Amino acid sequence: MTSVDTVGASVQIVPVPERVPAFELDPAMPSGALPIFGEYLDRIGRTAANGRLLTWVLPVFGIAQFFTGAGIALPLGTIALAGSVVAWWLYRAHLWVPETRLKREPFRQVDIAPDALVAAGRTVGIRLPDGRWLRVRLDETYRLLLAGHRRVWLLGRGPKVFVGFSGVVRVRRARIVDAPPSGAVAVPAPVTSGSPRLDPVLAAHRRRIARELRAMAAFLLVLAGFAVWVRFDFPVTKWVALTVMAGALLGALATALRALTYRRPLPADHWTELRAVLDGPVRMGRHGAARLSGLTMLADGTVVGFRLHKADPSMAANISATGRLWIAGVPRPGAAKAGVPGYPVLGTVWLG
Repeated sequence: MTSVDTVGASVQIVPVPERVPAFELDPAMPSGALPIFGEYLDRIGRTAANGRLLTWVLPVFGIAQFFTGAGIALPLGTIALAGSVVAWWLYRAHLWVPETRLKREPFRQVDIAPDALVAAGRTVGIRLPDGRWLRVRLDETYRLLLAGHRRVWLLGRGPKVFVGFSGVVRVRRARIVDAPPSGAVAVPAPVTSGSPRLDPVLAAHRRRIARELRAMAAFLLVLAGFAVWVRFDFPVTKWVALTVMAGALLGALATALRALTYRRPLPADHWTELRAVLDGPVRMGRHGAARLSGLTMLADGTVVGFRLHKADPSMAANISATGRLWIAGVPRPGAAKAGVPGYPVLGTVWLG
């Protein structure tokens, strides 16, 4: 054991157990009735539907510009920009949101045999007990997660199914086929670590978040450039265009700075496990983010409150299901990084 001093107390850091308790999907209940998960599906389903509806207005606006004397370039630019947003919403809904009928069905747990997990690039193949193969596209984060925990949950009965993972609320669309991916090789188990800084799953998760933030920053820069174009072609829209440009540039700068912070590993070398008692149910926001609060106890015996605002629903589900709060480093009053060792779960918790 290692002794670390914090806030006038000596903390005994115990090793992270080999199997950290985490949220898992329950095959005994319909998927839509699962706590947190069912409500999360409802919220992101409505958000995706609203997003698709609202973003269709922009292409229609671009087409209408052809008949208002706006020329050719500006309407085409409007349609291209709006079309990319529509395509993103359609892709998000297709990949992450199960059909309504599937909410009445339970998940089926599938354990992955030692030689039953292969990958060819981003395409992962899992041999099912009946000899067929589950084929799903996953980034590095989820490939490492599967290799470490070796089980998935399937939702749906046909060749098209959704896949659930250990410790994670989100699902991914997949297919059941007769053969593994062409050129696939076995996926080795990741080297586990009890250190947030060296955790391979958490590091890959942070890199993925950084990539998503860089993509968002790039889109905001394109939006700012589009606003400049509109401002010079249509001087009557000067103030609206300048406002959009300024907001997009500030948003791009803030997003790029956040991406830089996520590229670096967490500095903490150990996890601190705290018991967590919620003071009420987890509350889901309009767009799928979670809010929760409760009480925990620090190493010196001090009972303090904790709260998470706009938290990843996977973080909320893990805290609710396990009654544990994992802090990266030594917990102190104020903002602290929280997660779950070995899982792509990360967030900021306020203590005190």
